[in-house]
Amino acid sequence: MSADSVCMVVKNRLSNDARVKKEMVVLAEDGWRVTVIAMPEPSAPEEENRNGIRILRPPVYSKTKDNLRSQVARASEKSDNSLKAGIIRSLRKNKLRRFIADLQRDIPWERKLKNTAWKVNADVYHANDLDTLEICGSVAVKRNARLVYDSHELWLESSRYLIATHPINRLRLKRIEQKYVPLADAVIAVTPLRGQKMRQMYPSMKNLEIVENAPKKLTELPPTGRLRAMVNADPDTIIALYQGVICPERGLEELLTAAKLTRNPAVIFVIIGMDTWNGTLQKMALDMGLENKVLFLHPVPSEKLPEITVDADMGFILFRNTCLNHYYSLPNKLYEYMMAGVPIISSNFPELQRVLTTVESGITVNPDSPEAISSAVEKLAGDPAMRKRMKDNGRAAALSRYNWKPQSEILRDLYRKLR
Repeated sequence: MSADSVCMVVKNRLSNDARVKKEMVVLAEDGWRVTVIAMPEPSAPEEENRNGIRILRPPVYSKTKDNLRSQVARASEKSDNSLKAGIIRSLRKNKLRRFIADLQRDIPWERKLKNTAWKVNADVYHANDLDTLEICGSVAVKRNARLVYDSHELWLESSRYLIATHPINRLRLKRIEQKYVPLADAVIAVTPLRGQKMRQMYPSMKNLEIVENAPKKLTELPPTGRLRAMVNADPDTIIALYQGVICPERGLEELLTAAKLTRNPAVIFVIIGMDTWNGTLQKMALDMGLENKVLFLHPVPSEKLPEITVDADMGFILFRNTCLNHYYSLPNKLYEYMMAGVPIISSNFPELQRVLTTVESGITVNPDSPEAISSAVEKLAGDPAMRKRMKDNGRAAALSRYNWKPQSEILRDLYRKLR
């Protein structure tokens, strides 16, 4: 009997995961019955049907535990100088306590995700990243179903694995990937060099495909003006935009220093995205006296992001070289900037440099050098003709090559072979 149903599991919020949303639509359009299991999020139901795609969001915590977590979060605010708050902050920083807390959270939730995936009874289980591979792999083996491992990150070569993960959990994750990659019917990587590294790590891998993080083709861009209205910028203001997660190792501390060094009075820096750093960067900006030069905006759903991006005069990708995962990256925002016609200032890493040099749509810099970043900003800000040339080059390349259409065909062909 041919396969016709797929269960995709992602251990984050679906609303902010542009890749998974594009993939689920492609598979549904190609005749697959798609179920997506994702993390719960505010105002989203536990189950919904979105254009024929079933979306399940099993709760991570009970209501009692959610209330307790909220109380702890409030008590641990840095503005609270009480003894209780100090003790809580100390405990939250303790690595052993955090590891035990992570286990208490992850093990029950992973069991819940696994039970939910089992009930779906799909023909193909699609694991999005290493943190869902054991969930999908174990269910696929027991159900004699197909397994697809969609490795959004080079996880075992990422900072979150090498630095932020407890040694016991590092061993566990490594063994999971070693076990299930050879069993997977297909493995997906997002850049050629990441795929090459995975082949070196797992010579017995059956089938590897590269599906890049390119956006949907926008033949007509949204009207400009929304971002400028949000930051109260006039037409002569030059907007230097960072869009993406606000967290360490994205070169954001260096970007603040570069903003401090930039002398062109027409330039303002705008940072928009999910803040996983709990206000740390905003406090740095205030301490540096940048409240009028660096502006922060709340994240928007990925579908609405082009309305923001199109207003920028330049965009940043400043991953630091702290791991191979960063060094080999080609993030969503690269192609999103190109599609919106935004010149790019990026880290001078091989994949990024290959694309930007070929397309001639940006400047690559040493991401550890605020001086180099500031110099690139000043160069683009002071040369409207260069900005126009890079804008046109990037937009043309995005429409002809770096868009979701060719990537979606790779995904369709991969899945057709699984039927």
